[in-house]
Amino acid sequence: MTFDRASPAPAPASPIEAKPLYLQTRDLLVKRIIEGIWKPGTYLPSEQQLCGELGVSIGTIRKATEELVIQGLLERQHGRGTRVVPHSSAKSRFRFLRFVHPGGRALEPVAHLLSQGVRAASPDERRLLQLPAGARVLALVRIRSEADQPLVFERLALPAEVFASLGLKTGEDIVEEVYVFYQERCGVTIMRTEDEVGIAVADTAIAQHLGVGEGTSVLQVRRIAFGLDGRRVEYRESFTSRLKYRTALE
Repeated sequence: MTFDRASPAPAPASPIEAKPLYLQTRDLLVKRIIEGIWKPGTYLPSEQQLCGELGVSIGTIRKATEELVIQGLLERQHGRGTRVVPHSSAKSRFRFLRFVHPGGRALEPVAHLLSQGVRAASPDERRLLQLPAGARVLALVRIRSEADQPLVFERLALPAEVFASLGLKTGEDIVEEVYVFYQERCGVTIMRTEDEVGIAVADTAIAQHLGVGEGTSVLQVRRIAFGLDGRRVEYRESFTSRLKYRTALE
């Protein structure tokens, strides 16, 4: 994965909708979730109600919702119905936390917010987040630790207008995953991420917080996170000298 090339411009919309009906139905369901009609943790109307509202068969509804169950956006609960999945720390770590200990043990970190502030987006941030000229970002710097041992140093850039209500406290230890706060406080659900893994040289801040010598080679992961509507809503750089990066390709 590389972030050096901008995403191609979307193709012009076709005057004829070429998607199968169940995919059109899926997209309508996602649109309602994005618009806040169905919030995380709430249940969708019954299949019969959805059939009447959308004018499609129950088979189409079931196929559309199954697509979203597979994607992790919906979940079926026996005897209760289908609900929009709220982010939780456990689910966010399972889906998005790809650092593990050298032996493969899962990481259970506590995050400590070192600093935060709104500033002009850098040229790289504007390009990677596809922001307009003059855009501002909420910049977060944090250290993630386990058993008081610093393990991951991170810098995050978020579109400032989108995350104006994030409300994290500098100097606070945070057990909850930050994607939970994105969803609960800002209405932003992270649907997927693109990660680029490489090697970086520890600068002064990285060296200080990870306890390594300045100039030491460290593992670097650059991430772009995408919301439900496909927008780029987070760019982060993570650095570690003690952990491995693990992911599964399907």
